[in-house]
Amino acid sequence: MSGGPVLVVGYGSTLRGDDAVGWRAAELLGADPRLPGVEVLARQQLTPELAEDLSRAALVVLVDAREQPGAAGAVSVGRVAPARGRAPWSHRLDPAALLALCAELYGPPPPVFLVSVGAASFGAGEPLSPPVRRALPEVADAVAGIIKEQLGGPGGSRSEAVAPRRTGGPGGSRSEAVAPRRTGGPGGSRSEAVAPRSQEHRRA
Repeated sequence: MSGGPVLVVGYGSTLRGDDAVGWRAAELLGADPRLPGVEVLARQQLTPELAEDLSRAALVVLVDAREQPGAAGAVSVGRVAPARGRAPWSHRLDPAALLALCAELYGPPPPVFLVSVGAASFGAGEPLSPPVRRALPEVADAVAGIIKEQLGGPGGSRSEAVAPRRTGGPGGSRSEAVAPRRTGGPGGSRSEAVAPRSQEHRRA
């Protein structure tokens, strides 16, 4: 594993109900004391420009909502595999396509994990639903658990240090804000695997 930074990207539309969970999770993780040195970004969607960020990272964790009305607030964790074939060029990508684009442009990508949260509604102008809002601490726990397991830490099995956080703010070619630093507390998380899924069904 490379010596680059750990990158966490929470993404989704802040104007469409539970789709905002990635942004809200990024705000929480941005101040979490368990994640020193981790770079946390909030984005409206996954774009080709993120392939370069992935290429410089030692580990990447994505946070997003998934359409699952019967299990709103359920948190799942899975490792993302690159999409097969030539990476598609689009203004927005799903996790597998982004990983494939990173591999095509920059070589072997880092490990990428997706933490997804079951959503109740993607209605325009709605706030987070209560079960999704209550799931935010579990999301933070899941992200912290992935990083500890992959890179080591207090009680972990590996000793590689997390690289210092890259600083910056709004500007340049991206208009989305970098999330603030982190808050949160300890807790458990579920580890059932989920397959990467397309964003198109709800962000068209």
